[in-house]
Amino acid sequence: MKKIFFLTIALFAWVAYAAADDCLYSDLNGKKGEELRTALFNHIKDHTVLAYGNIRARDTRVDDRPGTTYVWDMYSNCDISIWSNCGSGEFDECECYNREHSLPKSWWGHDSSNPEPMYTDLHHVIPTDYYANSQRQAYPLGEVTSVEWTNGSSKMGYGTFGSSSFYKTFEPADEYKGDLARIYFYMATCYKDKDFTKGLGWKVFNSGTANFTTTALNLYLKWHRNDPVSDKERNRNDGVERKQGNRNPFVDDPELVEHIWGNKKTQAYSCGSSEGWEDIEAAPKAQKRLENGMLIIELQDGTRYNTTGMRVR
Repeated sequence: MKKIFFLTIALFAWVAYAAADDCLYSDLNGKKGEELRTALFNHIKDHTVLAYGNIRARDTRVDDRPGTTYVWDMYSNCDISIWSNCGSGEFDECECYNREHSLPKSWWGHDSSNPEPMYTDLHHVIPTDYYANSQRQAYPLGEVTSVEWTNGSSKMGYGTFGSSSFYKTFEPADEYKGDLARIYFYMATCYKDKDFTKGLGWKVFNSGTANFTTTALNLYLKWHRNDPVSDKERNRNDGVERKQGNRNPFVDDPELVEHIWGNKKTQAYSCGSSEGWEDIEAAPKAQKRLENGMLIIELQDGTRYNTTGMRVR
């Protein structure tokens, strides 16, 4: 057992070193807060704008569930074939999927005759069950305390954003909350020069901006921290990059969220930092855990690290 343990430590120390050496965002070092967000904006804003007719799951193949021909739907537990995209008309639950704008297009005042690049950005356009999507409408993503509808995965009702009919909230399953929070952080960065407060967007973003309200930011930070990046997100990030040429940096390095909006926004970012690995090498005990498809190393004192050397919660 000791040999296996020390081999594990050596392996993860090497991975941490390699991650720092191959860092995707080393030019961001020393930046923090809004300066860091602006630098990332310049990294990812210029990408290929896809045609709306080419962003169905059957065409992009970035949302295939492994080993199946079903889409990976973050709004339902349905098994929907990648070939079963909805056309016009009404459909039953689990019958077909929509191209869902997780940040609703009404929030930026979509004009079909002059569409903005957000309209076909695959980082936030996801396949979802028609029926679940129709319940979501353009309500903000939040937490529901008074349920009006549920499919056993998502819920719609009243909660984070109020208790009157104008203030309904849509809540996804816990296992996808971090995914959707990181999508929103991407949208608020890639399109930081846009206005996302049209329609119901004012509940999530401050007037006339792509800057989060305090309520929304605190909620999405919680989701981001409680639901770490999974292999599903990493694989999708790679696939989207192949299609449109840019990445979601908050999937690549979740700590960027903290340095822009979270508990490190006054601290300078250091890409690929392996802070804390000295403790791992000296630790008398450590455990490996598989959580949501991600390998985690947990030290005796309870601190946890992923395979890139980043500390996770």
